[in-house]
Amino acid sequence: MRRLVAILNPRADRGRSARLAASLREQLRDRFELTLLQTQARGDGKAQAARCTRDECEAVLAIGGDGTVHEVANGLMTIEAERRPAMGIVPAGSGNDVAFALGIGKELEPLIESLEANSTRSIDVASVRAADGRMCFLLNNMGLLLEGEINLASHRYHWPRGSGLYVRAVISSMMRRLPAARLTLTIDGKTHERNAMILSVANGPRSGGKFFLATDAAIDDGRMNYVLAAPAGRLQVLRMAAAALRGSPPQAAWIERGEFRSMSIASNFPLAAHVDGEPWLRPEEGVRQVSLELTPGALSVLCPAT
Repeated sequence: MRRLVAILNPRADRGRSARLAASLREQLRDRFELTLLQTQARGDGKAQAARCTRDECEAVLAIGGDGTVHEVANGLMTIEAERRPAMGIVPAGSGNDVAFALGIGKELEPLIESLEANSTRSIDVASVRAADGRMCFLLNNMGLLLEGEINLASHRYHWPRGSGLYVRAVISSMMRRLPAARLTLTIDGKTHERNAMILSVANGPRSGGKFFLATDAAIDDGRMNYVLAAPAGRLQVLRMAAAALRGSPPQAAWIERGEFRSMSIASNFPLAAHVDGEPWLRPEEGVRQVSLELTPGALSVLCPAT
């Protein structure tokens, strides 16, 4: 019998992930051997996935939100490519931006069809490294400066639930002093000097569950997109956020867009940053340099056939 491992955050979406896992086990019981593993603390999903080689199972399912998907993917990426199982996603979070980028909905039937047909899609993965030695893998996006500060604020709040929490974080961040950094960017070997308030790096089109900053980004096109916003007033920033909420990428003379395979970032003051919605750098940690390197087609993900 074919073997699967499912890693779930039992608290995701008010316990919906646990109910999804039980339903999945019931529907697969005659066709697959399914092992369920629950996370108890940050980092558990990565450690559990890192032990799942292709000899142990043919796929590892992440049941939860983008945080669970991020951890499972990071664990799988530590396994040699020839021994790495595919990843499946069962969205059960507030944002589900990676699932959105892949066209994966909340219904179980398409996932089961993908399992039965062994239908996979190879997606790009970026390695992210900081000057202090920390490293992780990125699936969807990384936000620095104001976007990083907004993300940090969102993790301090407990209401409202869902993407409304991120909107609240945007508004509260507007009430503080807005960052204005001098960045040295090396993009595919070419160096540029930029003044920046926001730097958003995107492998997928959406972040924060609602914000479309890089609608041209595709998770399997071998390129990453970036959006850089120069220092601007609060009203301009709110207009930018409103356009992103409407699904229209904000356009203005003070907003720069581009694509890359590798990028290094050096800032004149400490960075705030998130990776895939998870806080990664805090200003008090004093990190000023980050680099990203994209590996095309690095991870196979179960997806409905298109």
